[in-house]
Amino acid sequence: MFVSDKNMKDLIFHYLKENETSISGLSRMLERDGYKVHRLVLTGYLKALSDVGMLKHKEIPPSKVYTVTSNSDKSIYDAVRDKCRSLEVDDKDAATISCYILQNLFRRPIFLQEIRQFGFGDTVLAKRITGEERSEARKKLTQNGFRLPINDPAYLVDREKDYEEVMDWVLHMILIEEFKAQGLLMGPKQTKLEL
Repeated sequence: MFVSDKNMKDLIFHYLKENETSISGLSRMLERDGYKVHRLVLTGYLKALSDVGMLKHKEIPPSKVYTVTSNSDKSIYDAVRDKCRSLEVDDKDAATISCYILQNLFRRPIFLQEIRQFGFGDTVLAKRITGEERSEARKKLTQNGFRLPINDPAYLVDREKDYEEVMDWVLHMILIEEFKAQGLLMGPKQTKLEL
């Protein structure tokens, strides 16, 4: 049976989330579940996933054992949520700041379904968007596989509310953590936002 790239990655992540496994072990698991993949193809695929940082490996002679890296399944929503949680603000403000950051990154209104992914609740201090602007944003998301309820509201945080400084800090910290560059930072860490 042929395994497409997306299915192959999903299968590998499924197997490796439970335990670290060698190439031979992964090959046996795939075969057990009805996927016939040549061992050299699997080896190359694992090396590629390791090279891009999605997997890590260690040598346990005579095998090479692979495991999933801690941040490989982290989405932009997870990264923004984690940083906004550290701001010491209430959930409504954290949801609003998160919405503001995404609307600036994606240059579009943010849907309630997306806001819920932050885990701060459904309340956001933002203007509800309707009409053509909402329709265009919904169309873009659905084209890219994001499922939205047909009547899901979309929001834009008022640009008069100044979240620029906190947005810069959140995005800065996400990049610093992604590239493990904390040791290069100089200066105090801001954790409290004055609203």
